[in-house]
Amino acid sequence: MDRLSNEAKYKNVKVFRLDYDKQKDAMKQLKVTERATLIAFKGKAEKARSTGEVDPKALEKIFEAAR
Repeated sequence: MDRLSNEAKYKNVKVFRLDYDKQKDAMKQLKVTERATLIAFKGKAEKARSTGEVDPKALEKIFEAAR
């Protein structure tokens, strides 16, 4: 995530990290039921979602969806 968010082609992709245990209201609003959930939005529209993904190529696809 850090490597991708620092790449020039993703400079307009904003990354927000929420604390699963402390920000329950936000998690409920985003319909997050498990830890390590990554959601890509483009504007207000959800474009991709993944839970527990660690494969770099799969994570890059999520960043691409938000770009």
